[in-house]
Amino acid sequence: MKRLALGLTLVMALTACGSGGGSTDLRVLLDWFPNPDHLALYTAQDKGLFAAEGVSVELTPPANPADPLKLVAAGQADLGITYEPEVLAAAEQDLPVTAVAAVIPRALNSLMAVGDSPVKSAADLAGRTVGTAGLPSDDLYLKQMIGDKPVKKVNVGSNLVASMLSGQVDATIGAYRNIEGVQLKHEGKNPLIIPVTDAGVPQYDELVLVANRDKLKNDSGYRDRVKKFIAALGKGVEAAKKDPAAARTAIQAKMSDAPKEVLTEQVDATLPLLDNPRGFGRMDPAGWQSFADWLQAGGITKKKITVGPELVTNDYLPAR
Repeated sequence: MKRLALGLTLVMALTACGSGGGSTDLRVLLDWFPNPDHLALYTAQDKGLFAAEGVSVELTPPANPADPLKLVAAGQADLGITYEPEVLAAAEQDLPVTAVAAVIPRALNSLMAVGDSPVKSAADLAGRTVGTAGLPSDDLYLKQMIGDKPVKKVNVGSNLVASMLSGQVDATIGAYRNIEGVQLKHEGKNPLIIPVTDAGVPQYDELVLVANRDKLKNDSGYRDRVKKFIAALGKGVEAAKKDPAAARTAIQAKMSDAPKEVLTEQVDATLPLLDNPRGFGRMDPAGWQSFADWLQAGGITKKKITVGPELVTNDYLPAR
């Protein structure tokens, strides 16, 4: 759920995130630094698709991956990119946020280890050191893989790849197969990559767009801007799939220190992940409910979360 930025600095991320001069209709807080998981967003911006819908959009990296939910709930950001498990955890805290679109409609989180690690399968994790970013959901994914066998967990923050390459940890949980997995393969590290969903974690939407629930209820102008933003985002998905070279150019402009050949492979690995069998942006409330129940059973949430239209809605998506 957290991205290594391939050497991207915060200054670079913050300098090229706006949509140009003039007023901003929507400030959108990303989940992390710009990376190929944001292809549709930056393709839409690069091609003027937001402007064509009549909205001015600023895409902003967060200081912390937890910020999008908090700042959208507080009205300090208009929209945010975050993760399904975090939305469900926010529901337990009664944060006024609603998931309004799936951006990456499948789980990407994976167990990874580099080729010289003693970890060759999930069973090898017992007694080993595993790096995490400190998110409770990652702990639950790890437990799903090995049960109650002992492991030493180390919070490495966003340094998932670096911690493996340095030998600080034997494996990590939290890296994405289309980002860090591609990077490690390109560097000849022969990585072990096990998607968490291959180890018994239920399928979920990795990246979702959230809006402020109260403003959706009470502000018709806000509702209209959200619909226009999502419409343009859907067109961004189609534009990226139709013209991968242009999509690579759009994201390369935000990741100028990323090796071009690595970024190309990451984009190629990411484009198929944008496909949504239910239709662009659509979420499955029943699937969210199942995942919420699984999180509760694993102790991540302490009370039952009811997935209703105030928490997850497809009402702002373009008509099919």
